[in-house]
Amino acid sequence: MKKPIYNYNLEQCNKLFKKGVHPIGIGRNDKTENIFVVFRAESKYFDMLSAVLYEELQGYTSPNC
Repeated sequence: MKKPIYNYNLEQCNKLFKKGVHPIGIGRNDKTENIFVVFRAESKYFDMLSAVLYEELQGYTSPNC
């Protein structure tokens, strides 16, 4: 089984959802009470995360956002 990735950036998570990356769970940090989304550490997650980060650097926003 692949390791879990905990992403606390909900805006980034929404962009990943729109790119077809599916979460395996959600949770709340016991100390900070911040919400996080759990993804499986697989190539699709990392490829789409790179695409999202690139789009953010370029100032691109998807028409679906």
